[in-house]
Amino acid sequence: MAINLPRLDGVGYVVSWQQPGGNPYMPSSLVERDDVEIHIFNGQGVSANRNNALFHCKGEIVLFADDDLTYTTDQLRSVIETFRDNPDMEVATFKYTGAVKTYPSQQCLLGFPLPKNYSVATIEIAARREAALQIGFDPLFGTGAPVWQASEDEKFLYDARKKGFRCVFFPKTITSHPHLSTGDRPLSTAGVCAAAGKMIRLEYAYTWIPRIMLKAIRQKRKGASILYSLLHMLRGALT
Repeated sequence: MAINLPRLDGVGYVVSWQQPGGNPYMPSSLVERDDVEIHIFNGQGVSANRNNALFHCKGEIVLFADDDLTYTTDQLRSVIETFRDNPDMEVATFKYTGAVKTYPSQQCLLGFPLPKNYSVATIEIAARREAALQIGFDPLFGTGAPVWQASEDEKFLYDARKKGFRCVFFPKTITSHPHLSTGDRPLSTAGVCAAAGKMIRLEYAYTWIPRIMLKAIRQKRKGASILYSLLHMLRGALT
């Protein structure tokens, strides 16, 4: 686990360790800290694992993370202050260093439709715990899911908006991620394609067919097959 965990008053860390095997070894650097909780989880799927971590959270605000991020104390404070300054907001999304996607140029409300070309990654999402528990991560999405093997983050934001929660994007950088996220890579597997197709249909009920066709064409620029992408996005959309 390469993530750095700054010590900050009022901040605790919950680690959900999925399928650790028969003789799990917990690093002393984590076990010896009083602000870190580690919970073993034997279920399947990244969404189920995130839900397990969420279930064990106790703080008012939850910031979702992966195990290869870099945070600073100022970045964590910025997340906390953003929620304090916006008491009517349940979900906030932010920016991270290392992203290759397009962000809105200024703070904006996230409704239907989303800002042009905007998509969210899990590591950009923070939420009030009570709202996050009501939303949850859909176990039918993400790595380890039967059909839609990605987009659990986009589905979380979609479900939050459908439930009527106030969701806001802030152009603040809250972490650093050294690798491309799934959303930044070509749609190289059937399950990732299927998830992309399903999310397009959910977000754009009346224009999803041409949007899927356009996304398949754009995949060629990333080195993916148009036909392969189109076939599996349509499969995902229609499943």
